Amino acid sequence: MSVRQLELFESNEVERKGPQPIQLFPLEDYTHVIVSFSGGKDSLASLLHLLELGVPKEKIQVWHQCCDGWHEHEKSSTDFWDWPVTTTYCTAVCQLFDIPIRFQWRDKGISGEMFRNQSRTGDVFFTRDDGEVEHLPTTRGKESTRMMWPAMSPDLRVRYCSAAGKVDVFRRVLNNHPHLNGTIKDPSKILVITGERREESPNRSRYNEAELHSCHSRTRNVHSWRPVIDWSELEIWSIIERWRVVPHPAYYLGFPRCSCAGCIFQTPDLWALFRFIAPDRFERFVRTEKELNHTLDSRMDLTTKANLGSLDRFPIDDPNFSNWAQMALNRDLQVNDILAKEGEWVLPAGANRGSAGGSF
Repeated sequence: MSVRQLELFESNEVERKGPQPIQLFPLEDYTHVIVSFSGGKDSLASLLHLLELGVPKEKIQVWHQCCDGWHEHEKSSTDFWDWPVTTTYCTAVCQLFDIPIRFQWRDKGISGEMFRNQSRTGDVFFTRDDGEVEHLPTTRGKESTRMMWPAMSPDLRVRYCSAAGKVDVFRRVLNNHPHLNGTIKDPSKILVITGERREESPNRSRYNEAELHSCHSRTRNVHSWRPVIDWSELEIWSIIERWRVVPHPAYYLGFPRCSCAGCIFQTPDLWALFRFIAPDRFERFVRTEKELNHTLDSRMDLTTKANLGSLDRFPIDDPNFSNWAQMALNRDLQVNDILAKEGEWVLPAGANRGSAGGSF
């Protein structure tokens, strides 16, 4: 673990206290149910499970953190970490079920944090319920330098891509959202939904199903619930099939997780696949390694890692493969594209293949 990364973490706002297990209120008692939605299978299954439990749609709100900075706001941002289709896919899912979606992002995204040089971590932006963009300046923490890739570690203190790009962004928005505060006498009751599962890794196997969220305060009762934590991957795909929702295109290409397109935990096979479908994007990662003078994988550079991989287990000969790749690498998805006709839902090639290669 990098001492330099640990020192940098001390200025971040990611919660360091141990979680407190709790008993949830009855679901009908919560005033707001916020689903942290990546567009991946587990957060999708969590959303569908809420609907099956009968949680009213008017109480549900989906929040998505944009890893590269929201492209509609940051005109200069480029696709680096995220799949271009992800924000469109998340929007389409919410349109399908008539549930509002709100976006949050850090200035210049994860790359802004990666290239941070004698500065504070970037400001946070979010879309309010009225559609306007709110700006949360970063005023705390000392100026410091990162200039390194996130570490391949379950520890958020050094795997800052998740911490700075998602966890802390979500937390800052929840703490500062103008519509989520109650009063000391009548605090709001907020339920935060995330899709971690114990089956995914030894680290996640120790998570609580329900706990007090770090944003809990005297004016906000904030509880965190992982409703699918004990589900198997088979159960995850079963509920998605039951609702006939077409999963994120990355799964059809053979990726087992829908995280960043260039996830730091990807195996040699997955880097080979990423290079195959998006050679320009892959070369951007290679150039970044040289610019930082730091490899994403401490054991080898990305070209070497991709060269160790094989495409044999991926459906590259499927006649639909190029369409899936085109879909994943663009923003042209429509609502009709994500609802399969009766009897036509297809299990993707990336299903039941384990994690993307890392334990987190």
